[in-house]
Amino acid sequence: MKAFEAAARHSSFKKAADELNVTPAAVSQHVKSLEDYYDIKLFVRQTRSLKLTRVGKLAAPLMSKALEKFTEACDVIKGDMGRNWLTITAPLSFCMKWLVPRLETFNEKYPKLEIRLNATDELVDICQGQADIGIRYGNGDYPDLEVRTLIDGVYHIVASPELLERHGGLNDFSELDKFPLLHTDWRGSPDLVPGWDMLAKAAGVTNKKIDLHKGHKFSNEMMSIDAAVSGLGIALVSQANSDAELQAGRLVKALDNHSFRNSGFQYHLVRAKSSKSSGSADLLYNWLSEQGSVKD
Repeated sequence: MKAFEAAARHSSFKKAADELNVTPAAVSQHVKSLEDYYDIKLFVRQTRSLKLTRVGKLAAPLMSKALEKFTEACDVIKGDMGRNWLTITAPLSFCMKWLVPRLETFNEKYPKLEIRLNATDELVDICQGQADIGIRYGNGDYPDLEVRTLIDGVYHIVASPELLERHGGLNDFSELDKFPLLHTDWRGSPDLVPGWDMLAKAAGVTNKKIDLHKGHKFSNEMMSIDAAVSGLGIALVSQANSDAELQAGRLVKALDNHSFRNSGFQYHLVRAKSSKSSGSADLLYNWLSEQGSVKD
């Protein structure tokens, strides 16, 4: 195909041979092999000239484009192999609220290491090499992975200062009824994910008059946090993902005596046990571990 493309472009086997660093006979033989394979003529061979047939004229520009794309693909592969990529997979909310704001610090410390961030709530197969390092949310029971707890599962009731002031504050669990509640549509069993019912049970609250199911629902925690910042309602969210808003004063903790910690709700740093990690992956793994331990 390369011989045909070069010969068509130059209208000469000799010039094509010079470009490909082979003999004219070799170019002619390659073109003949292509013609024999498809049982068709691509060139009209004359004593002092070489002309494309009708089919040759149609195929030549397409072949040029195809080989150009092939070369580009090879360049991408070679370029990628020469770069020090590391892939992290983590839940979307955690990526946006916790991980991304910290990556600038990592870049300052390790400027030659580049991160590919796969922000997804789907489980990625780390053992099959789909990511170098993962951050998973759960109880840490991942038998095929090396697991290190990154952040404890601490949850708070949070609201914007303006919302609390507008409703006269929140001093007791029984006063939840005067606030719009925000809900995160966590995946999994209701018994395995944090929610208002679970918090009420943990706090020993049995007031049946409080409707803990009213209010807006969001598909991920990041949206619940942003909705709380905007004053749409009060939310039950993790310390890890709401820490920046709490530190900046965009959110405040309400009923802090009703915060709870649960070992089933933790972020864990994971990587494959079987694979031999690179030195770069070790640097990233240890750096992430150091970034953990949110102070609550």
